Amino acid sequence: MAVAQMFKGQTPFVRALVSVAAVAVLTFGAGCAAKTAPALPAAPTPAAAPPAARAAAPAQPDPLLGHVTVAQLKAYAPWAIFWEVKYVPDAAAIATIKACPKDFTVLLVMGTWCPDSKRELPRYFATMAAAGVPDAVLTMIGVDRTKKDTEGLTDKWTITRVPTFVFLRHGKEFGRFTEHTPADSSFEAEIAKILSGGQAGAVHR
Repeated sequence: MAVAQMFKGQTPFVRALVSVAAVAVLTFGAGCAAKTAPALPAAPTPAAAPPAARAAAPAQPDPLLGHVTVAQLKAYAPWAIFWEVKYVPDAAAIATIKACPKDFTVLLVMGTWCPDSKRELPRYFATMAAAGVPDAVLTMIGVDRTKKDTEGLTDKWTITRVPTFVFLRHGKEFGRFTEHTPADSSFEAEIAKILSGGQAGAVHR
């Protein structure tokens, strides 16, 4: 309805009231229209997924200590790679070993942590297998870095380096191979020397 029509035929007092009410309505309406709905809080940012955990390195088994069998050593996981490449001993040295008496035993002190042991023991087993010497002649003792054993064998035989192969006949030492093969020789040649009564293959750095 137009404002002029609202005022038509009304007394001045009524017209004044209507004017005040109209102004209030317009002002209130304008105020409501100007208001805006409150902003909604922003959605939380999804937490970044944690980086994939690195695969834990497989635990290394403890070193073999005390009396160690051939089966235990060949099943010792960290040494698996050392059996993969077959060592082929010299035929002449093997022939000499075969011709020697087989009435000897071997005390071997080694460390599964020792680089020299890792290199020379596969050579020993390949040499003895080729010469027909059984594993039964061998007593193998594993030691830690102190190079001591609970039976006192390293003290008894004055073993301070590993590996040390002590060759015994009737309980008495007649030769030993210590630590590593000389540069101008081979493992099997050193063993052939010992078993044939030649120079013992003791080597020290």
